[in-house]
Amino acid sequence: MNIRADDFVLEIGSGHNPNVRSDVLCDKFIDDDEQRGGMIVTDRPMVEADGQYLPFVDRAFDYVICRHVLEHVEDPDLLLSELMRVASRGYIETPSEIGERIYGWHYHNWVVNHINGHLVLHKNPKRAEFGQLFHTLAAQDRYWRKFHIMHHDLFLVQYEWDGKIHYKILRATESPLNLSCPQTIERLLAFDRAEQTHKEFWLMLKSVVPRGIVSRTKSLLARNRIGRPTKSLKEIIICPKCKADVIWNEDQIVCKNCDKSFPIVDGIPRMNVMPMVSS
Repeated sequence: MNIRADDFVLEIGSGHNPNVRSDVLCDKFIDDDEQRGGMIVTDRPMVEADGQYLPFVDRAFDYVICRHVLEHVEDPDLLLSELMRVASRGYIETPSEIGERIYGWHYHNWVVNHINGHLVLHKNPKRAEFGQLFHTLAAQDRYWRKFHIMHHDLFLVQYEWDGKIHYKILRATESPLNLSCPQTIERLLAFDRAEQTHKEFWLMLKSVVPRGIVSRTKSLLARNRIGRPTKSLKEIIICPKCKADVIWNEDQIVCKNCDKSFPIVDGIPRMNVMPMVSS
């Protein structure tokens, strides 16, 4: 990610493992850990909100990180337009179609490919061809974990944008990825090989450093970063429903236009427009 030293950074879907450079965290499900790998981290300014209805003023941020959210949403047009509204640059990460076919997450609505500089989304058929086989291997088999780490790029879509997100949404379930095409295979493997040295280092690091130590170190670095931007949530939060200004009270935030109110719980504004429904 090409994040500059003075960038003010938002992370959407920050979950249990936020990026150390994120200044503001945003997650739709604060109290529900079902669709993430651990407990929510709230070690810096945090807002509970749906990425499709962000409660931030236009261009509030220089950079927005959106990892493993796009595949979950009901309307990807809404999410992508909101990312471009609140920031001028950013990074999007999702499972690749290869990862989706192998693991088959039942709660993902979209399959994402990166083709010719565009994110290309199509409806997830949710076939789960291999059931829980590869989930079990990932949890129990060190050889499969090593393979996954060494070929991480095959399992991920990693897309960085500046100014505009280029994307296409296909409403059918038919895949645009032609894995019978030699040129497609070569393109995928060429990108994968380019990162081998980098992945060797991370493989060694992940094998010797416990996840808890990594998490605590990242949290410490995030809190003590020199030159961290100082915008407060009160400066940048608006109504997620109508995008109007809001009034801050001790225990709630109220929209000046539509009178919608949002509670503040344990210091965290709960700005979801719709009631939270777990998949």
